[in-house]
Amino acid sequence: MPTARRARIAIGEFLIDRGDERVTGPQGPVKLGNKAFQVLCALAEREGRLLTKDALFESVWDGMAVSESALTTTVRELRRALGDDPRHPRYIESVYGRGYRLVADVREEDGDSAPQEAPARTPAKPPKKEAAARAPMKGLEAGRPPRISVGDFKDDAVAEKHPYLGASMREEVLLGLSRFREIQVVDAPLNPEEVNERDYRLDVKFLPAPSGAKANVRLQRAQDGGVVWAEMMLIEDEGVGAGVETIVRQIVGAAMPALDQDISIGIGDNAGTLFDRYLVAKRQSVEALDRATAEDAARQLEAIIAEKSDFALAYPPLCRLYNIDYGYTALGASGAVERKRALDLAKEGLAADRSHVHSYTLLGFCHLYHAEFDQAKSCFEHALKRNPFNPDRLNEVATGMTYLGDFDRARHLFEQSDGIQPFADDNSQEDLGRLALLEGDMDAAREHFSRVTVASLWSQLCSAITLFDKDRKTGGKAVARWKARVHEGWHRPIPPTDDEIIAWFRFHHPFRDDAGKPYIDLVTEALTDDS
Repeated sequence: MPTARRARIAIGEFLIDRGDERVTGPQGPVKLGNKAFQVLCALAEREGRLLTKDALFESVWDGMAVSESALTTTVRELRRALGDDPRHPRYIESVYGRGYRLVADVREEDGDSAPQEAPARTPAKPPKKEAAARAPMKGLEAGRPPRISVGDFKDDAVAEKHPYLGASMREEVLLGLSRFREIQVVDAPLNPEEVNERDYRLDVKFLPAPSGAKANVRLQRAQDGGVVWAEMMLIEDEGVGAGVETIVRQIVGAAMPALDQDISIGIGDNAGTLFDRYLVAKRQSVEALDRATAEDAARQLEAIIAEKSDFALAYPPLCRLYNIDYGYTALGASGAVERKRALDLAKEGLAADRSHVHSYTLLGFCHLYHAEFDQAKSCFEHALKRNPFNPDRLNEVATGMTYLGDFDRARHLFEQSDGIQPFADDNSQEDLGRLALLEGDMDAAREHFSRVTVASLWSQLCSAITLFDKDRKTGGKAVARWKARVHEGWHRPIPPTDDEIIAWFRFHHPFRDDAGKPYIDLVTEALTDDS
């Protein structure tokens, strides 16, 4: 639990005296500015837990709009006063792109006692085998995500023609990866004694090409060197700046799905650590084929949140189950109670970590479901600003913009996502098909839906009504097949009426004003057609 606002706190070799607003060290009083003192106190209150940049701006700067350099300058001042080395920290550890945590021991001091002269967390090293088995467990039990160490980008072979290419791209990739809450980005080599099966290394080597340079990119497991993802990317001489930006987006966008899939391999159903339990429950929530399995996933996620309320990753999959009929395993099961629970959870999840982009898109959809359109738009804009590298989040924002009626913005975002992850899967075909349908381009919509390999509930409906618009007889049969699927998956034994199906459809398609009118009218007509 976070430390209460105690009057005197010892941090390693230093003593914080809140009443006197003074820090004392082995050599006597330490000169610190007011902001640096407040940052140190805020870190001490967290007792080694991550303190995000947003939280520091909110508490130390009272929410004032200041540049990020104000914080980095203050932390630099604090490190200098404590004699701390950012590359090998004894006091303040940077969590790249997210914030800071205190790695020194924190103790409460009474009276005028001086802090014990103890180095900041430098216990005797256990044998290598013991350290390797024990060190990662502590972080995972606390919900710490996997780590990616970003190595130097080797550009010696192209340095004459493209000076500073490696350094500039590496910095952009670091910034891009740091926006993913599912991982911890490390701007330094990992300690070999602490490497575990959830640690990775990203390396890039540049080679000459006839018309530019090639980037050989590899994501490997740090423990056994297994290659998780690799690709050779070309940067043309003309427009190097734009080419680098494209490659950065592709590296960041492709590395995350590969890492996520690798982590999920081999995790059993009875995993013990908090992060393992989350991965199992998340996978179960997505893959559930029946309501009982989906509800079990919800119980697991609820238990994780009850145990550790600031484990922000657990909120999105749980809210998804409550918002959409337990992953559409019990059609019609979500109602006002489930949607209210999802909204409350979404707010709690965002409060737990305001840098978690998925929390913003999640809350945006919850606001949509409650017809709070301005709030939804604000959430989507925040998500887009915080992570433009994640194709999943871009698609979610694009879908949100579709419901808000901003079709041009939605199409632009779908195209931006395609540029990061340039392959059209079923989800992207469904998204583009629905957008074309809303824009009135039935031919394009039918073309997109014809490319869907495994039809989801909604892509099957969209495909059916586009056929209905062209040929009522053929389309009517397709609509009937879809209705049979709804009847089979309904949450109660008695099948729904057509009016109930239409109401349920509207419940899951929260369009603003008349944005979805052509779509809604066509669905209504197709479901009530008697010909």
